[in-house]
Amino acid sequence: MLTTDQKSTVQDFPTATLVVGGPWFRGRQGDSRPAVVVFPLGGPDLPGDPTMVVVWFFTLGAPEPGDNVQAMFPHELTPLDDTLTSMNQDVFRDLVCSLRRGRFAYDDGVQLRATVRQAWRERTGLADADPAARQTLHRS
Repeated sequence: MLTTDQKSTVQDFPTATLVVGGPWFRGRQGDSRPAVVVFPLGGPDLPGDPTMVVVWFFTLGAPEPGDNVQAMFPHELTPLDDTLTSMNQDVFRDLVCSLRRGRFAYDDGVQLRATVRQAWRERTGLADADPAARQTLHRS
């Protein structure tokens, strides 16, 4: 947890972290709303350590680059104590449905999709089930 004296960094926002931030539209920052971290912005094509994270404002609909999938500086985001496995069931269901309909640039949502699938397994009790139990659960 960050204190008021500490500045947040990209490392404070790993993939699938739930945050609150204000999305940008036409040069203006909108009202704060929940989002989920997709990935840190950086890598082999960008020099130095990542300084931003890409977030998806999932309450604005299916992911679409530029509309509700945006790069944000860490100081623009506030982490939430909630996680994908503990968030409200209806909100999680909406997030999963929207994730299936949307797209990320360059397929950058691979890690987020995998993390959401794992959270779904944990929420439904399938994460701890052995393979034989999973077969039984799917057939019923």
